[in-house]
Amino acid sequence: TPGQYDHRPYLERYKLPTDCSGKTVLDIGAASGFFSFEFERRGAQVTATDLPDWMAHDFGPNYKLDQDLDIVDAYLHKPFDIAHRALNSQVKRKEINIYDISPQSVGLFDIVFCGSVLIHLTDPIKALWKIAGVTKEKAIIATSIMPGTNQQPVAAMIGYNRGDGWWEPTRSCLELMAISAGFVGIEWVGDFALNYRDQEVGPYHGVLHAYKTTDGWTPETLHRDEIIERNEARAATERQQQQMDTQRLHQLEGEVHRLRDTVHGYEQGLFIRLMRWIKEKV
Repeated sequence: TPGQYDHRPYLERYKLPTDCSGKTVLDIGAASGFFSFEFERRGAQVTATDLPDWMAHDFGPNYKLDQDLDIVDAYLHKPFDIAHRALNSQVKRKEINIYDISPQSVGLFDIVFCGSVLIHLTDPIKALWKIAGVTKEKAIIATSIMPGTNQQPVAAMIGYNRGDGWWEPTRSCLELMAISAGFVGIEWVGDFALNYRDQEVGPYHGVLHAYKTTDGWTPETLHRDEIIERNEARAATERQQQQMDTQRLHQLEGEVHRLRDTVHGYEQGLFIRLMRWIKEKV
């Protein structure tokens, strides 16, 4: 089941726990099940979720199918089923929308994995609330992010055209989205370009571990208050820089006006001298 991506070269980027023995894992939006089966290989009891059918995605009115519906429905489920049988896997499968995930509908899990799903949601914050609601220890969140050094807590709206992808946050924005869901600590694992199987450049991804408890924290984990304080400090610095830029702009505008007045005066003087010369010649 080749699929669009080969996750094997990128597996270390996610920093999955090496030993998941005795752990329960929920893999949200499992697709062909690569991460579900990887967690199972590491000893976890895994439940994988996906949508009941293709059109249950968060598609907008501009979305257009490029294949028959029965083909994309098969694409959604058959690769997982084939791999499940081939691996003699015990992973449980549940068809459910991420917005409907709750302790009542799926239960509680030590680890929740959500890979490359938030980009396809109109309301990724609500989805993170749902994820936090079924997480006992930590969630591993991977999604497309805006590349570069922009650390403002903003997201680019990209869904106006195709209607199948919606929000691309900055790293700072993704961290605060997780904080808003009630996680108490954030570890930024890293970011990278997730290229397609044919090595065409793919979407830029960020990965974070969001903790519901202080158990299992690494030295890189920041408390929610540290995350908020850091972002507020960044925002204050940016506001100060904007004020300085505005003041400088006003100064430049004043200098431009003065230069225009000087040039205008010079031009008037030239004109007067020209008229005098013409009068003398006439």
